[in-house]
Amino acid sequence: MKVMSTLFCAAAISAAFAMSPAYAEYPEKPIQIVVPVGTGGDTDFNAREMSKYLQKELGVALPVVNIAGAGGTIGARQVMSAKPDGYKVMFYHAGLMVSTATGIADFGWRDFELAAIAGKEGGTVLLVQKDAPWKTMDDLAAAIKAEPQSLSLTANVGATTYLIAKLLDKKGLKFNLVDVGGSSKRLTAILGGNVDLSQNPYAQVKDYLKNGELRALGTFTDERIKAAPDIPTLKEQGYDIAFQFNFYFAFPKGTPKEIVDKFGAAVMKVVQNPDYIADIKAYAQEPVAMIGDDAVARMEELDAIVNMVDLK
Repeated sequence: MKVMSTLFCAAAISAAFAMSPAYAEYPEKPIQIVVPVGTGGDTDFNAREMSKYLQKELGVALPVVNIAGAGGTIGARQVMSAKPDGYKVMFYHAGLMVSTATGIADFGWRDFELAAIAGKEGGTVLLVQKDAPWKTMDDLAAAIKAEPQSLSLTANVGATTYLIAKLLDKKGLKFNLVDVGGSSKRLTAILGGNVDLSQNPYAQVKDYLKNGELRALGTFTDERIKAAPDIPTLKEQGYDIAFQFNFYFAFPKGTPKEIVDKFGAAVMKVVQNPDYIADIKAYAQEPVAMIGDDAVARMEELDAIVNMVDLK
């Protein structure tokens, strides 16, 4: 189920802004956006892009605060336990689903008020250094099956990279998993030769692929990344592994529906903004947003994928 920025219900957005008198003035002060991961990655980028354009729609500042740690659960818990008044909201992705499935978190996305899906990651690539001996996935598979766990792969416990590593494991590709931190630290690790392979957002590493410092063996997407048509997917190479998550906004449980709906409607307006669209396309992404039942259905679809694999 996909809802692009040009497809949404204007009537629903108008209704969201027709608030009861008690909430008609919302927001009256800055809204803090909590990002449960570190700076420099695609989650942080998308949060800050949304913040910039939501300010124009809502008329207040939306400062972004990064609270990393414990697979995203530290920041997520801070939002979950915050006052449900609409002034603290989480911007995250399927990492919380993974943390729940692994048992790191004793709560999940349903313990929040989902305001909107606010983007889709542009695609993750499997990286090696330029002089690595493996040219294709078959080369890599032969090496790792001959000596299981002999090669190191970045994977953050409780994050989507851990899920992908487990999907690889299920296909018989058993790596030595190394948790070095968020995407910026994963990039440093592969550039420095501290790991054999890494999983990173394409937009983050495209310059390194272009200048030849890194090489991509494949993408974890259903189709080739539009901005990188020369990189094959793992699926087309015979390895049925794909996972592209969505970013979303969620408020503490009990936040009034009028507030949640107004915020969601503002997100839907942001993805109509030509400047926003240009910004994220430059980051190799397409504008995607969903609210209401469509957003819930997509979250449940991602949850089902996560729970197909035993992560404990």
